[in-house]
Amino acid sequence: MQDVKRIEKEKKYWDKLSPGYDRFMEKHWRIYWSSLLDKISNDVDAGDTVLEVACGTGLVALKVAERASKVSGIDISAPMIDEAKKKMREKGVDNVEFFVEDAYSLHFGNDVFDTVICNNAIQNMKYPQKALAEIKRGLKPGGRFIGTVVGFGEAPIFKMLFTIFKPFIKLPVFHKFNLDEMADMIRNSGFSIVNKEILKNPQDMMPLFYVLAELKE
Repeated sequence: MQDVKRIEKEKKYWDKLSPGYDRFMEKHWRIYWSSLLDKISNDVDAGDTVLEVACGTGLVALKVAERASKVSGIDISAPMIDEAKKKMREKGVDNVEFFVEDAYSLHFGNDVFDTVICNNAIQNMKYPQKALAEIKRGLKPGGRFIGTVVGFGEAPIFKMLFTIFKPFIKLPVFHKFNLDEMADMIRNSGFSIVNKEILKNPQDMMPLFYVLAELKE
């Protein structure tokens, strides 16, 4: 029952945000277009089979599809997936599939993907270790995980501002990681850290943490 309530609460928030999601991202996260989309895509090997967890409207999945042989994207919000499918049709992309499902319970089998991406979402998951366990299960031996989160824990001022404004924006953020905390959580979930760094566009208010990891064999 508790899980049903969680899912319905998350769906309600993200469903409501979906119509203006891309406009919000363009306004507040310029780093996507200045560097992040290219960076994620470049960390995917040509011909990879890729999964994006919490794919939203498909910004990352559709970019990665330019290099990957096949991309699957999942999100808990049906309207977000509808937006992603609409963009896929408009762009004429034919190597991407989108599904509505929960990151804690993926329908895919074991050892399916070369790379799994979870962009700007782990901080919004109440139990991120559950999602990481599913990501690990779906990766082939030696597969890669690319994760980004908002850098709320980078400086006390960011934590303070978020605490002040959270009641007004109702953003479902459960974790305010710093970079090392994020990397440690991924490492403790069965991965080796290849690279970790802080990314920020000068026009964006907040930084992003970027972690590239490989599944331990």
